[in-house]
Amino acid sequence: MSDKIEHDLTELISSEQRGFRRILFAGFGILLLVVAMSAALGVYYFSVSNTLRQTSENLTRDAFRSRIELDRHTNQVANLERASRRTYEEFRDASVSMTGRADRNAALAAATAYLQRGSHSLNDELLIEAAVESRAPASAETLAILAGSRDLLRWERSGEQIAPAMEGLPPVLESASAAFRQAAADPELAHIAQTGLAWVSFIDASSNRGSYQTGYCEKVFDAIQAIRDESGPGPQPLYWRAQCERKLGRSIEALGDYAHALAQSGTAEGERRDEAELTLAMNAFHGVGTQLIATSDVPDEELEEQRALAAQACGAGEATDHKSDRMKLARACLDRAIDLRRQLRQTSNQVSGTGENITFAYLRDGQFQEAFNNTVSVERTGLFPWNELARALTAGHLATQGARAAERQARLNVRFFEIERFNPCELQALLSAELFAEAQSIIRAEHGGKSLVCTPAEAA
Repeated sequence: MSDKIEHDLTELISSEQRGFRRILFAGFGILLLVVAMSAALGVYYFSVSNTLRQTSENLTRDAFRSRIELDRHTNQVANLERASRRTYEEFRDASVSMTGRADRNAALAAATAYLQRGSHSLNDELLIEAAVESRAPASAETLAILAGSRDLLRWERSGEQIAPAMEGLPPVLESASAAFRQAAADPELAHIAQTGLAWVSFIDASSNRGSYQTGYCEKVFDAIQAIRDESGPGPQPLYWRAQCERKLGRSIEALGDYAHALAQSGTAEGERRDEAELTLAMNAFHGVGTQLIATSDVPDEELEEQRALAAQACGAGEATDHKSDRMKLARACLDRAIDLRRQLRQTSNQVSGTGENITFAYLRDGQFQEAFNNTVSVERTGLFPWNELARALTAGHLATQGARAAERQARLNVRFFEIERFNPCELQALLSAELFAEAQSIIRAEHGGKSLVCTPAEAA
């Protein structure tokens, strides 16, 4: 009996062990299945996460581009509104007919003012065109000056641009250039003709094709150098030369030319009919203020004349919180430029074209909180390459939660801007060496290791 019980007990134990092994194997199988399912779900969720992240970045990039396009269209509408309003006022004021007014001397004076200062009313345009078509006697060189000026006016009205891939000049600019070369043969008209040639060269240098490269700007320099007049180049040619010098990083020369252009253009007090003169003065104030920042490392005694001209035109301005006198003067000039932009009824986005440069004045004084506040104010009006880079840079020096959030957003916008849009030569002049190195670091981090390199010697 005991043997049977022992046998049965052994069978029971063996059966239980087999059952336990089956349960154990089944458990291992289920565990492996769960692991496999988890791995598959992990891969799936990782793929979905990457897709969502890419979609989110694409949507953010689209919103970024849409905002810039909206600002561009808003500015275009504002420009058209100003042009329409000016044309309406000039039509209303034009109480005399142009019939019989083909006065070549008056037309030549209008063309000279247009080339040297940019000023032209609708009546001046009609006068120049009527003088070109008139059969009244005049020298071939005088007719050439008038014809070249007419072609430049047509180019401005057309709103066309020189495309990067275009070979040579557009026909209307080629016609203007040929006319001015013909007029340069007359010693008495040579300085006016060279001014016209300088304008054609500047249009090319400032286009998307020229992009202020050295080869294009050298043509501007040569044409302005050839202006032989007792009073020197007019304010507009000085502005063209200063623009090229600024873009090439020649800050001291640019400051001098901007300052002299400002002295010749006047301070534009009060309301003026001619928008071109207001715009010229606005650009000169902007240039002087910006270059005072770019030359902040230059000793005062080397810039006595330029600073005196700037102080005379810009004044002390309202009380500012800048530490240094140089930056206070720079801010005063920039504020004058902002006032003129508003007088020209520009959009808030256009006004910020000057407002963003105030950030660099604060940075030169080491005032990161004030600089950051200015970048935030500018960002509300639109997206600008410099401002987003400066917003990321200044936020990195602050410890607040809002600054950290702004830095993340600004860095993303920096990534979306093409690296060429940051104008490295000019940016390097505006920032101290330490801050430019920080800006370089941000660019490299957001553009896959690409550097922000100033190469002003690159030829066209």
